[in-house]
Amino acid sequence: MRLEYLIKCRSVWVKIPIINKIIRTMILKNGLDLPNSVILNTGVMFLHNSLGTVIHPNTIIGRNVKIYQNVTIGRADVYCQYDNSLMKKIVIKDGAILCAGAKILCKSETLVIGENSIIAANAVLLNSVGSNEIWGGIPAKFLKNI
Repeated sequence: MRLEYLIKCRSVWVKIPIINKIIRTMILKNGLDLPNSVILNTGVMFLHNSLGTVIHPNTIIGRNVKIYQNVTIGRADVYCQYDNSLMKKIVIKDGAILCAGAKILCKSETLVIGENSIIAANAVLLNSVGSNEIWGGIPAKFLKNI
């Protein structure tokens, strides 16, 4: 079954626990860790089935975002207890592209990836990014405007 179809089903059946659990299990078997609390807008694409992708539960993903395989979206302060974490949420705005292997790690209250921004392959992003920017490297640095 195609991953896009499962994700659409997830948004429709999220209120029925048993069906929701079945769909979540099928998504996990496809290699994508997508918690139910993640807010997905229309047109989000998980390319190459996003094998190995892990998304933090406090994430908001805008419209027409492209997420490639092995992307990690999560906390930078894993040494803290979950209750003591400074991280509140991660917001990925409309049209952003997260290339293969990118790591988006929030170490402050909110990390925002601006509209139409690109996070390059294998980049480790620790700070918020403006709109129409390309970031890459370890740690990620501003490369250029689009």
